[in-house]
Amino acid sequence: MSAPMKFIIAGFCLLASAYNIKAHEHQHLQCWHCSSDTIGAEDFCDVTFQEDNIPTDLIKERNINLLRSCNSSINSDHERPVCRKTVEEYNGKIITKRFCYYTNKSDPVELCNVTTPEKNVRRIFCEDCLTDRCNGSTRLAALLATILLPALALGNQLAN
Repeated sequence: MSAPMKFIIAGFCLLASAYNIKAHEHQHLQCWHCSSDTIGAEDFCDVTFQEDNIPTDLIKERNINLLRSCNSSINSDHERPVCRKTVEEYNGKIITKRFCYYTNKSDPVELCNVTTPEKNVRRIFCEDCLTDRCNGSTRLAALLATILLPALALGNQLAN
């Protein structure tokens, strides 16, 4: 192979690598963004996320985006985006939320379960994850839905 041909191939490889690096720089974590407390969202955004139940016609009509790109405006070397899912009790009502959240890069992903929620809120479940759309259902959430929530409902019935 001639020297000019080697330079052309090497240049092409460098350009391809630079393009690949640039493409990855602009990719942001994709997280579900919804709350079971929103009218209509209880059919898909409850403890168990049911993507098949998303009313796509209504979502398009109202220009709602349930999938959010987590791109921080701070652009800090110390923070990272995570997809968060919480199940919390507000005044006796259990609400599931999914959203983008920003944590310190040095914090473990499990920190979500340790932090204290707002006043008058009882956190039942909290999970952060680092891959696209990971704040849909999880094995733990399925366990929560099948065991803990019916137990809570029964407990509330017995208390009344």
